[in-house]
Amino acid sequence: MVLIHEVAQRLRLTWWGLVLLGCAFALIEEGLALQTIFNPVGMDGEAVHGRALGVNWFWAVVVSGYHIVWSVLLPIAIVHLVFPRCSRVPWLSRRAATVLILLFASGTAVFLLISYLRSDFRLSWVQAAATMVVVAGLVWAATKCKEHGSVALTGSVPRRNVVGLFGFAAGAGWFVLFLVAFIGGPISFIWWTAGALLYSAGTALLVRRWTRRAWTARHQLALCFGLAMASALFGLLLVALSEHRADIAFQCAVITALIVGNAWIRRRANASPATPPYRPPERQSRESR
Repeated sequence: MVLIHEVAQRLRLTWWGLVLLGCAFALIEEGLALQTIFNPVGMDGEAVHGRALGVNWFWAVVVSGYHIVWSVLLPIAIVHLVFPRCSRVPWLSRRAATVLILLFASGTAVFLLISYLRSDFRLSWVQAAATMVVVAGLVWAATKCKEHGSVALTGSVPRRNVVGLFGFAAGAGWFVLFLVAFIGGPISFIWWTAGALLYSAGTALLVRRWTRRAWTARHQLALCFGLAMASALFGLLLVALSEHRADIAFQCAVITALIVGNAWIRRRANASPATPPYRPPERQSRESR
């Protein structure tokens, strides 16, 4: 997440550039390291719905969307809400960034070792090469998404409570797709995959449209809180099914911490229009000079 933020800030990337970098990260972790995108039975022996040509297509879309939102965009947004003065500048020096790159590479190698120890599946060189080509293409495309200034749209944003409920509903819907990836469905996985792509695109475009209107830090916080609660409650559902009391107690503590943290950050967030966490400082247009 930190590395992606650094690249986005230093290259002045747009919202779409950050999304593409998040997708590249997802393919590195789930495709090359953990290999869940290609493993026919997952890491724990469970069958994956929607497999064709050696790829778990539906799972690839779902897990990539998870990493883009919950592993990249959401943490960056929360940090920017807590430390708004750091939202428009790089966080690391070049030396620190180099160290973090080495740590990321080491972590990826550890994940690869874990996947080898927990599963008999081995990634073929064709699958690895294809994944690296796609990752390189995503990174290249992201670097072309430069910020050149944007025009604010007229119109209002829904109330903060509505935005929060929207974030929760959108997140809960995505986690339902997680379950579909393993239990299957009455229709072909092709339609599930197409539906997931349309679902994510529609949600992203709507949020993007809101952020170009009278968007405030509190709207941003409401959206983040809804997404975080959807993830936490989904985790509670999973641990409740396992009936491990310690896991259930821990997840309840996480939910409590989210509620308390939301109340604390809300006090710090002002209601003035705010730039979304993934957008660099806008350049002044010629017309406004």
